[in-house]
Amino acid sequence: MALAGGVAGLLAVAGVVWSAWPADEAEPRPREYADVTACLLTDQKGVAGAAAAPVWASMQAASERTLGQVQYLAVSGEQSVANAQTFVGTLVLGRCAVIVAAPGIADDAVRAVAGQQVQQKFVVVGGAEPTTANVSRVDPGQLTSVIESVLTTKK
Repeated sequence: MALAGGVAGLLAVAGVVWSAWPADEAEPRPREYADVTACLLTDQKGVAGAAAAPVWASMQAASERTLGQVQYLAVSGEQSVANAQTFVGTLVLGRCAVIVAAPGIADDAVRAVAGQQVQQKFVVVGGAEPTTANVSRVDPGQLTSVIESVLTTKK
């Protein structure tokens, strides 16, 4: 009888432990992005640079809201407009829905190349009004909504 009582007690304790055990958390699912990408061109400091950091933050916010992809490319080597233009070409070939230029050398390079790449959309943040139809100038506060629009239009 004592043995049966001990087994029953063990089963009762096991049941309490089992019911109190935390449930398995659902395994995190990878984010499924839409097949559309907005690209940022920066100087050699990348998205850590003072000019590019707020631009990158706006692009990431747009990506989170739309599930569109964002990526960046930093100009390496000589920090000249001529060198930066080759990086613009890389992004054009990368099929970016829009190429955003961070203020500075990237902006200058985009403005120089835009007339030759009329099929590509470009966005410059601040600065002078563009002289080509495929370049849009936006104020920093407008960038997230502009990128969201591009990322949702291209789905």
